[in-house]
Formats: sequence, C-alpha cells, structure tokens
Amino acid sequence: MLDKRRHRRFKLDLIEFDGKLGLTDRVEIVDMSFGGVALKVDRRLNIGREYLFKLEDKGKSIDVQSIVVRCKLSSIEERFTGEKISIYTAGMRFKEGAVQKVADFIHDSILAA
Repeated sequence: MLDKRRHRRFKLDLIEFDGKLGLTDRVEIVDMSFGGVALKVDRRLNIGREYLFKLEDKGKSIDVQSIVVRCKLSSIEERFTGEKISIYTAGMRFKEGAVQKVADFIHDSILAA
C-alpha cells in the first residue's frame, strides 16, 4: 500500500516525549511526524476542533495548535478504582507554521539524548 503521508512518522522508541491536552487525564503519544501526532486519549476529541497540544521532553516544552482529523473509540479500560473509561485513538494535524517549531524541538531532543 502506498503511504500518502506528507511527513515521515517517528515511532517514539528512542525518544520519550510526553503530551498534554486540556480536559484529558491520559495522553499517550503513539507516533508523531513534523506535521501531526497520533494519540491515545481518555476523552473523545471532536473532529475539526482545534486544541492546544503541549509536547514535553526533559523539562522543556512547546505548545502547538492542532486540529483533530480523526478520533474513534479503540478500547474500554478499567482504572485501579474499578471505574471503566473509554480510550480513543486520535490523529491531530499541527496547524500551519508549527512544522518548523516541532522539527526544531525533535531535533534538539535527539541531540540531547
């Protein structure tokens, strides 16, 4: 199958980035490119809505305006309290102008590793 992505995706095996979104308790970065990020989150994100995504690494962080391009229910998990929560897989595209900012952040993180 032909990969139509504009930017190559990075698996985060070698780099430990953290991500944060408002109103979510859990954000797990699945993979990332200079143009966007794939996440697992504990809340449904509205497709087409803009969110401020915070990317963190070793005490440094950047805020990136992002737009949700897909979001679907992927599993139900049970917390240690016994409460069941929905886990969603989402794809977010970084807004124009963020590509260089994200590329610089990733580059600096790789050099510091």
